[in-house]
Order: sequence, then C-alpha cells, then structure tokens
Amino acid sequence: MISKITICNLALAQLGQAPISSLEQDDEKARRLNLFYDPVRDEVLRTHNWAFAGAEEPLALIETDNQNPGRYIYKYPAEALFVRRVFRRDGRGEALKFREVFRTDLHSRVLAVDCPRAYAEYTRRILDENLFDAAFVKSFSLALACDLAVALTGDSQLAAQILQKYTLSLDEARRSNMTENFCRADSSDAFTEVR
Repeated sequence: MISKITICNLALAQLGQAPISSLEQDDEKARRLNLFYDPVRDEVLRTHNWAFAGAEEPLALIETDNQNPGRYIYKYPAEALFVRRVFRRDGRGEALKFREVFRTDLHSRVLAVDCPRAYAEYTRRILDENLFDAAFVKSFSLALACDLAVALTGDSQLAAQILQKYTLSLDEARRSNMTENFCRADSSDAFTEVR
C-alpha cells in the first residue's frame, strides 16, 4: 500500500537522507516535503498520459458563443488537470480543435469548441496514492527528490543526477504505456466479440 509518507521517504532516500515518520513533524525535511508535494505530483501527472489518471466524458455545455456562430462554450471538467483531446463521439472519434480560455464573468476556465456535442479526454488530478501505479510512484519520487536536492543537501550535482534518473523513468513509463495500449487495442476486438 502506497502512502504519501512512503513517496516522501523514497524521495529522501534518493538524497541519502534519513526517512521521516510524519509530515507534521517539526523539521526542515517535513516542511519542504509539504511545500513541494502537491505541485510536483500535479506536474508529473501532466507530463505523461498515465493510464491510471485518464478519463473521458461528455463536456457540459454552458452556452453558444454569440460572437463566433458555430462555436460552443463548455465547462472545463472539474477533475481535469490537463485536457489532452476534445473529440466527437461518433464512429471515427474525430479530434477537434479547442481552445482553453479563462472567463472572468464565470470565474473559471472554459473550452471553446466548434462542435455541439463534444467529449474530452483528460488527465485527472489524483489525490489517493493507492491509485498510483508503480511507474508513476518511481517518477514522482524522483521528481520530488530533484526539487528538494539543493534545498536539503546543497548539492546541485546530485540534483542533476536525479533529474537524469527522472527523465529515464519517464521514458520507461512511456514505453510500457505504449505496450499496454497496443495490447489493449489488439484485445478489444476479442472483447467485443464476447460481449
């Protein structure tokens, strides 16, 4: 079972630092980990199309764009950290051009799309560490270590080494994700036949 403290201690181990028992303890390591944890997690989620964080859903229409006939304004998906693709839900699944805009009158981001019934494929912000897959845990802990390296050790060379490890772990994750997606594409016909 993966926990926040496990990921933090993996990052500290990369730095040659002793583990912590709690993020509430009163020391520099815990303070820095609390500061960096959420932003680094979100950054690593955005960096790669992680299968465990992917979602697809119909977009909620807010209004038609009066200034651009044929353009529709949709609510930005609540769980979305990063919208990867907007598409039609027809036989082709055609990708659509879209624009992310901040609407001051709505105080939120919206998606402008030239399609009346659009769907989005996006990366969700995952807060439950038990949902993380092993490749993500490795990449996330390395990214966290990289961001903490100079602050906790003063060693910029160590930070560069960890950055290199992080880059390699992302490449590994991309390769395994492509293999998994390829296998799923091959098995989908058999699944459809059974159904």
